[in-house]
Amino acid sequence: MRRGDARTGMTLVELLIGMTLGLVGVAALTALLRAGVAAGTRAGADAETAIEAAAAVDQLVRDVRIAGYDPTGAGIAAFTVLAADRVELQADLDGNGTIDAGSDERIGWRVATSSRSLQRVVGAQTLPILSDVAAGGFRLAYLDADGTSLDPTVAATGAATRMVEVDLTAAPSGRPAVHVHGGARLVNR
Repeated sequence: MRRGDARTGMTLVELLIGMTLGLVGVAALTALLRAGVAAGTRAGADAETAIEAAAAVDQLVRDVRIAGYDPTGAGIAAFTVLAADRVELQADLDGNGTIDAGSDERIGWRVATSSRSLQRVVGAQTLPILSDVAAGGFRLAYLDADGTSLDPTVAATGAATRMVEVDLTAAPSGRPAVHVHGGARLVNR
């Protein structure tokens, strides 16, 4: 046989099989990459929800700490509304002996049932703080100086409260629920 007669190279069938195997490999790598990106996106969204919930509890704790601030001794009550699922508190921040209801001297916390958002009401302004609060996911507990639980429906609870604990659960659609617990002692009582 002469040197020029030897056939080298690939046949059409071999070329098609090689291309098919290459495409299957690229498709598998693409699916793996998509799964990794989706997992990263879900983890980021879960972390964002946890951060927002923790920030909401932190803000409520800061508000509770200043409740009842009364530098003039005018007899300002720390709370105007106490309930297991909402609270309104006040502090004489400008030191004039009165509470300006339209300012940041009166602050409330509640969940809007229509939107499931935790709201911070500052004076006349309502601020959405956290969305997707679970049903019953915002619970407050009021404690006296000894740590004994108080009934928020009893009128004397406001004057006896020295600590407030909060449980907050956010339940975004299609993602795991996030639960945050916190509490604060009233500094001014």
